[in-house]
Amino acid sequence: GGSRATFSNATTSFHARLSCDTMVVSGRFLLGTGLALANCVLASVGFILQRKAQLLTDAGEETGACPMWSVGVALYILAAVPDVISYTMVPQVVCTTVACFRLVFVTFLAHTILKELVSFREALGMAICTIGTFLCLVYGPRPDEIQEDVLVEEMYHPQVWAYLAAGLALLLVLLAAEHADCISWCTVSQNVHYTALPLATGVAFALEKVFNTEIGFIKTPDDIQGLLQAPMWIGMTVSIAALGLTDFYLNLRAATRMPVQVFLPMSFALSTSLQFFQSIVIFSEFSNMSALDSGLSLVGATTSLIGAMLINPPRLSLLGHETLENEVEIDDASSWRKGGKLISTYDVEPL
Repeated sequence: GGSRATFSNATTSFHARLSCDTMVVSGRFLLGTGLALANCVLASVGFILQRKAQLLTDAGEETGACPMWSVGVALYILAAVPDVISYTMVPQVVCTTVACFRLVFVTFLAHTILKELVSFREALGMAICTIGTFLCLVYGPRPDEIQEDVLVEEMYHPQVWAYLAAGLALLLVLLAAEHADCISWCTVSQNVHYTALPLATGVAFALEKVFNTEIGFIKTPDDIQGLLQAPMWIGMTVSIAALGLTDFYLNLRAATRMPVQVFLPMSFALSTSLQFFQSIVIFSEFSNMSALDSGLSLVGATTSLIGAMLINPPRLSLLGHETLENEVEIDDASSWRKGGKLISTYDVEPL
């Protein structure tokens, strides 16, 4: 009788702990997803306000344009905070899929606020991207339970070291190829720039998100003294900042060297594809999932990317053109991959 009671108590305790752990993981997933969606809203609204201010300025209505532009820039910068935090809380594939959905939201705002026409292709892309995002959010991986006493002071996923070494080496090669024309005796074909620039930008952004995800498993220093004793945490923070600045620099460089309506979709597709690879292979986010859930989640993530590319595909016909008509200003160049939408009059079949 005593052993049976002991077994019953142990079973009850196990189920209670399992239920508690499930609630913790669910709460972490909801909060992280909410932050990813907050980034989506803030970045999209910020971009639209900047674009609206530019349109008012072009129309000669500069009175309210400056404050609107300032608010738009502030919201766009503020959007980086929930983005960074969300990557530390939920699987990378979820954050990446929400980033694809951001284009749906921007297209909707452009239509309702800026009165931009939505083509049939864009509407189809919005529907496909929305369905894909829904599938990934519902069936996608959930974050691992991370207790305070199991947070580590080194890489949580050992295979990250090899991946980062290969990725950073590739990035250096691409940067060298992109800047080869700085050497007087070295001549590089324009096609090399058209290839190396979006590749380098996509790799830099994806590697930044590796550190962003991995730092979520690292114990955060409590104070200045703890900060001095946490070289891994400092190194990851510096790496995130350095790769973020590299990404920003490459966006600015690309805006002066190739059509943004080619560069931005290409770099977005590459960085998103790399993040899907990182989610599956490097972080093994699907390892504890059923075959059905894994399949539906992967289909959702892929569908979301396809829908995003349908909304604004790369216009390869613009390559080689020095003067680009109907294209956004250089200052808006980095907004597409962060969630903006290039405004162009080339779209046909408005709804």
